[in-house]
Amino acid sequence: MEFSGVFDVSINPKRSGNNIIYLKYFLFIKFSDLVYIDIKGVGSIIIPFEELLKHKYLNKYYELSLVLTANKHKVVEKSADYNYTGQYNKTIYKEERDWFIDTAYFIEDFSTKTKKVDTGKYYCFYAINPNDLRNMKVSYAADIDIFYRTLYNRYGYEQVRILKGLFEDYTNYMLEYNIKLIGDEVEEISDSQEDDKNMNNLLILNNKEGMNTDVFRILYNSIISTDGQKKFAKFVTL
Repeated sequence: MEFSGVFDVSINPKRSGNNIIYLKYFLFIKFSDLVYIDIKGVGSIIIPFEELLKHKYLNKYYELSLVLTANKHKVVEKSADYNYTGQYNKTIYKEERDWFIDTAYFIEDFSTKTKKVDTGKYYCFYAINPNDLRNMKVSYAADIDIFYRTLYNRYGYEQVRILKGLFEDYTNYMLEYNIKLIGDEVEEISDSQEDDKNMNNLLILNNKEGMNTDVFRILYNSIISTDGQKKFAKFVTL
């Protein structure tokens, strides 16, 4: 099974109690040649995956969900001994939801009108036990028809924009997010390479006359990063 989701929320930090101004979610579970879809204010449905790919609006959100979800084959069941820092509450979902995934999400500060892609909290909860999908088939035609009509009634304005090729808002935010991820990865690689270079220099200095354990320890702690020291821990005993 493949799990993914898009969660978009606007909050007002200055507002007491429920600070959510607006939210929407598009949740997907791909299994076999079918896909389970759950949309805020619309409901849930099971349709052929091929049908999803042909639906320009749903497919846009599905593609976006894949980018937001790093591990698309992991789903977690909420439990008392699992520290999920849950963001589940009745202001988001009307019913108790026990299965969730770890995704990046869109969050807007209503007071400052600033929006970004963020991580660290769990918002995407499924209304279904994924194990139950193994024995489920395509929804009834009447239910699918109601789903599509409700989808258009609620998000018709957005569907028209997307059909015209207007999906820039999410695209721009994802572009900024991916640039940040790439920057973080480059910085991590750079730090690792710097540690390797410094460690090689220390090993050369270690053979010089006058070098002792105390001097080596001072130099090691000064120029090798915390992550680097973890990396070399099994080789270096101070």
